[in-house]
Amino acid sequence: MSICEIAEDSWQAIYNVQAEAYPNDFLENINVLKSKWKASSKTCFVFKSNNNEILGYILAHPWGSHKPPQLFEEMPEKSTGDILYLHDLAVSRRARDMGVGNKLSQQIIKIGKSQGFKSIMLVAVQGAENYWFKHGFVEISNDFNSISYGKAPKLMILNLPS
Repeated sequence: MSICEIAEDSWQAIYNVQAEAYPNDFLENINVLKSKWKASSKTCFVFKSNNNEILGYILAHPWGSHKPPQLFEEMPEKSTGDILYLHDLAVSRRARDMGVGNKLSQQIIKIGKSQGFKSIMLVAVQGAENYWFKHGFVEISNDFNSISYGKAPKLMILNLPS
């Protein structure tokens, strides 16, 4: 099993993992997902099994604001900023309890540090804030609200050492 950069032919499998992980009202189309990768291919990864099956993915890109991008919107080709915005982490049901999410989370934290980002920001949905608390993230806004992120989203940040 390994973490790899995303290849052009990975998108249907990534979409399928997304569909396993989220209800229909959270599903973004392939072009929206792909736009995150086009904005920053070096901060987007898949987790593959020994037989090259994609079991999970993480999409992140540079961002220059403490206001997160909206779901369902394509990113511009180049995104800049000193924040690494973690757009999505999803794991296939077939890989639950295998540590895939943890490995991808650690990978993006390592990448954030090595590429000189000041922080990693995300929006936790569906009660995922407890998972992110375990990785050192803290909530930064109690009044964050965006219909595109569903009920009770939590804006969170992890400050990285300089």
